[in-house]
Amino acid sequence: MSADIWSSTDFPYMCLKDKPRTLAFRQAIETVVRPGMRVVDVGSGTGILSLFAAAAGATEVHAVEIDPMLARALRHTADCNGFGDVIRVVEADAAAAELPAADVVIAELIDTALLDELQVPVLNSLRDRGVVTDATRVIPGVYRTYLELVRSDHEYYGFQIRAPKHEWPFYGETGQGWHDTSVEAVSDRVLVGAYDFEAGWVAPEHRSIVSFSTVAPGANAVRISGEIRLMDGMVLGPTNAVNGDKILPLELVDQGASRSFQVSFAMGQGLGTFTMEPVATA
Repeated sequence: MSADIWSSTDFPYMCLKDKPRTLAFRQAIETVVRPGMRVVDVGSGTGILSLFAAAAGATEVHAVEIDPMLARALRHTADCNGFGDVIRVVEADAAAAELPAADVVIAELIDTALLDELQVPVLNSLRDRGVVTDATRVIPGVYRTYLELVRSDHEYYGFQIRAPKHEWPFYGETGQGWHDTSVEAVSDRVLVGAYDFEAGWVAPEHRSIVSFSTVAPGANAVRISGEIRLMDGMVLGPTNAVNGDKILPLELVDQGASRSFQVSFAMGQGLGTFTMEPVATA
């Protein structure tokens, strides 16, 4: 597991203000959580998802938060909303915290392609320790990762910038002071992996051959995107605080009927583990 822990008081607030993300999770929680259930919420942050679970009738909500300041604030939040006897704040690393077996686990430790946050390592640890069982419902249930070749403008302020782009939807809002970045799809969008958190342990390393059926001229980057499947019939794409597209520069890809790449990455170990190398064709 990565030694780096995602801990910030700013980003949880950004998630709180993200209405599409938060309301989608609320709907899923209200659909799944029933009175008397035991819920574990890992990476609880501001505590809003724990509050949704408590309000839905959970008898116990174990809100796990590693950041001491957020954990203190979460205790005050639970008390002032009348859930101090329901929401039990656990100030610890969710991958090592002592927790009971849960009816529902809420895990929004998600970054695009499950690369930068610890969704997979934490859920695997919870399963290994019996917190997640075959009977446990996990919100979200499935994550899907996609790749797409794009033509992207790498010029900023008169210089070529080869750094990764994190294209959050709000960057596209006009008149807000953001630098415009052109990104145009030039291939089909290919499913790289589907990870079912309820089905069992998820392999933390991915390695596969990815083939694009068509590639238009000018492909100079790859777009990494994803879908969060909260439950059957409820899919969440990129929002202002979760799952934003990532654009990684590539060497110019030749136009052709088919292009294949060897793709590998380690989930929870960072964007730097992502590699995409052309596969020689006969």
